[in-house]
Amino acid sequence: MDDEDRYAAAAPGWASGASRVYGPLAAQLVARAPHPLTGRRVLDVGAGTGLASAALRDAGARPVAVDRSPAMLALDAADRPPAVAGALEALPVRDDAVDDAVAAFVLNHVDDPTAALAELARVVRPGGAVLATVAAATTSHRAVRDRIDAVVADAGFVAPPWYTHLTTVQAPQLGDVPAMSAAAHAAGLVTVAVTENAADVGVERAEDLVAYRLGQAHVAAWLAGLDDEERAALHRAAVAAVAPVMEPYRPPVVTLVARTPVPAPRRGAA
Repeated sequence: MDDEDRYAAAAPGWASGASRVYGPLAAQLVARAPHPLTGRRVLDVGAGTGLASAALRDAGARPVAVDRSPAMLALDAADRPPAVAGALEALPVRDDAVDDAVAAFVLNHVDDPTAALAELARVVRPGGAVLATVAAATTSHRAVRDRIDAVVADAGFVAPPWYTHLTTVQAPQLGDVPAMSAAAHAAGLVTVAVTENAADVGVERAEDLVAYRLGQAHVAAWLAGLDDEERAALHRAAVAAVAPVMEPYRPPVVTLVARTPVPAPRRGAA
């Protein structure tokens, strides 16, 4: 894991803004579990500010959180499940340590998602579930959201290199059903089911879409450098740009529901 915490400034905005989309998406992913989660130890990978962990708790599970960003894990830490900072590519978790794993919008942050899925398979006990979501490559939903990005760019924002790498190299790798299916099978997962759908996240107002977009990590440090009046003016300009064309925000999502393999009984075993 590199030393840079790219999400160091993002936790407050993520919890109050980005969560308006990612919270409902996390709950929808947890609801896709192929078996009841009550009492099960579930690894929340890429846990961020704890949206999937909260959904897991609501489902009766006992979550354990892992995230690359210590700052994200530190937000409201006293009210959250046990957590450790670590990278998805090398999870600080022993083999077969958890009953299931959830990876909500984190596989699109790695260079080798097949290896990342293999890591999830390694830490989940035989027969356990691996649940994951990524943004679909479909672009038709982005026209309204792109108006916010244009306002931010006009105000002087330049995307950091890591975000450009994420959007151009990492995220597209699992952007459709065939790609996710192939990666899951290559990682050794079984009973793989992959779907793509336009998710209803309940975001129908321009103000909520702007809060979601401006609450994401790539703009967090830049926004922190503005004064209160500048941030307020930016928010007003973004809402004004979006409001005339606002429609319910339905991001397309690719969802994986799979299991880890159960070894066949040895011949002659009682």
